[in-house]
Amino acid sequence: MIYFFIFLPIVGIALGIAIRFRERSKNKPIIEQNSTIAHFQPAAGPKLEPRRKADLSPTSVGSSPYSVLIVDDQSAIRMLMRELFELEQVTVYEAPHGKAAIEMVQHHPIDFILLDLKMPDMDGIEALREIRKVDTEVMVVMITAYGDPDKLEAARQLGVQAFFTKPFDIDHVKNHVMGILNKQETREGEVS
Repeated sequence: MIYFFIFLPIVGIALGIAIRFRERSKNKPIIEQNSTIAHFQPAAGPKLEPRRKADLSPTSVGSSPYSVLIVDDQSAIRMLMRELFELEQVTVYEAPHGKAAIEMVQHHPIDFILLDLKMPDMDGIEALREIRKVDTEVMVVMITAYGDPDKLEAARQLGVQAFFTKPFDIDHVKNHVMGILNKQETREGEVS
């Protein structure tokens, strides 16, 4: 019996290492655009002014000028991603479904959206179409368990920069998002 209690944690640790290695090796973004960021341009309608980092409210976490919106119907994923980005001093907003995500974008300056493709009220593509009516400049990465080619193409046309498949390596997602945000800050700070 004592061997069972000694052996069980060892097996758990080994299994955790094996799973993490597998996730890292297979979880690279499906779509990676060039270093330039594609922006969605609406067909018609009034020109919207993009929000700038100066619009952030004083309730921002830490000293980072960035804000990230995590849209996923799984609360565990939202909580995990929230903790990860808050460690980077990023202001984090959460939405459990597409309608809440649209409201967040309407009421808060969002720099980056992590958007689940499959949600109960509307899928990520429908939500993103509505978000683009409010903010054409916000950067978006989609998270999905399904890689439907039609959805991938629709997402590309809406300016989605990458797809991550579930289960994903959270450190890889964080590094990808922070890398894009830091590149954007560098570009905005350059003097011509």
